[in-house]
Amino acid sequence: MKPNVNPILIGIIAGLVAALLSAVSPSLPLIGPIAAMTALFLAGLGFGRVAGLVAVASAAVAIGAFTSSVADILLLAGLLLPAAVMSHLASLARPASEIGGPETALAWYPLSDILLAGALVAALATTFLLLMQPIDYAGQVEQTVQMMKEIRPDVIILPAEKVWLEATSRTMMPVTIAAGLLVQLFAGFYYATRILAAARRNVRPREDIRSSLRMNRLALALFFFGLALVIVGGKAQIAGASLAGALGAGFLLSGFAVIHNAWRDKSWALPALVLTYMFSTILGIVIVIIGLANPRRAIALTPNKPNENSETPN
Repeated sequence: MKPNVNPILIGIIAGLVAALLSAVSPSLPLIGPIAAMTALFLAGLGFGRVAGLVAVASAAVAIGAFTSSVADILLLAGLLLPAAVMSHLASLARPASEIGGPETALAWYPLSDILLAGALVAALATTFLLLMQPIDYAGQVEQTVQMMKEIRPDVIILPAEKVWLEATSRTMMPVTIAAGLLVQLFAGFYYATRILAAARRNVRPREDIRSSLRMNRLALALFFFGLALVIVGGKAQIAGASLAGALGAGFLLSGFAVIHNAWRDKSWALPALVLTYMFSTILGIVIVIIGLANPRRAIALTPNKPNENSETPN
């Protein structure tokens, strides 16, 4: 039987750990943010929604304390909130008989819907961030031009090219932020489920990610809606680019899952996967298209027994 713990205390500890890991992220640009998200998901997935929300709030307050800014605390809380939302949804289950399944099984909230919810909240958080703290794109372009002139004094950047660079930056910045946030969220979610399963603290059963990680059809419509908003310009462009970036990252992840599943148990799978990840920058569009072409909602079923842990391999 799992011992009773104080979810508020767990949340505070997880939030402080996440804040510390976020603080060292400049030194560990890839590991730090993912480890911070993992700490938040450990609280939310292992100890309930209260622990998850407290962890997010504690992390935001701890990081914002360094700047003594209420606005920064709100911004950080918004960026971390998707972890609490995804943790809550991942813990939801209902009798499988309600959806036509067996009487003795539980049906868990689909992973595709969890990822979609995370993408939507990540897009909202990115939009909020960029509206609250506008970026001087023209200044960034001028800095880039000056750096290019220092390297190649003979290169002449025309005003029309500067305008194009600025317009591209306005679109790509929210795409990059939202996409990076969702990838960090999923990585934290994945590692937290592995750790909790090993500790037999998992509420949700471990799933076969290769076969269950897909985006649903609603995400398709929202993705193209986001692209349409980019054309509108202004604040709608920021919202659309954030939405398209977050959902695009979701389709990228599902594309990788499709590839992993298709190459399952193949003798050449490992070297092929290594090459795919090495050239993922070049193959990114192809992998996103694979994800777009394979929308699905897979529902995990487990026996309706207390403290049941899934042994499904990942």
